[in-house]
Amino acid sequence: MSWTEFRERRRVLEDVLTRAAMDPTIVRRLGEIPSAREHFRSPDEILLALQHRWSGHLAALLDQALEDGSTPQQAWLRLASEQPVLRAVLDEGATISAALRREQRGEQGMVDAMATGVSAASA
Repeated sequence: MSWTEFRERRRVLEDVLTRAAMDPTIVRRLGEIPSAREHFRSPDEILLALQHRWSGHLAALLDQALEDGSTPQQAWLRLASEQPVLRAVLDEGATISAALRREQRGEQGMVDAMATGVSAASA
């Protein structure tokens, strides 16, 4: 992917979040956004890109939680309060996207493993 395409896709994601702040039902109509259709193959791909954004921010906060002694759940809640529109889009998206639900289960496993010290693979 070129830098131009990367920037265009990022602009689409920002557009989705801006629209979602005004109309949360847009999540069910992502395929109707002209720029989204131009730069993403499907609504699932948009939702997965937004999940990737969330996961990157969460990973940073989880690292910080290890340093300051806060819990993984506190890090997750902090991010949810800092990024309420993104969280709402992902929650709504999970009701319609099996691919997104799979990604979110993996993320939850990571948070749980940090909280308990036991990974799902070793349980």
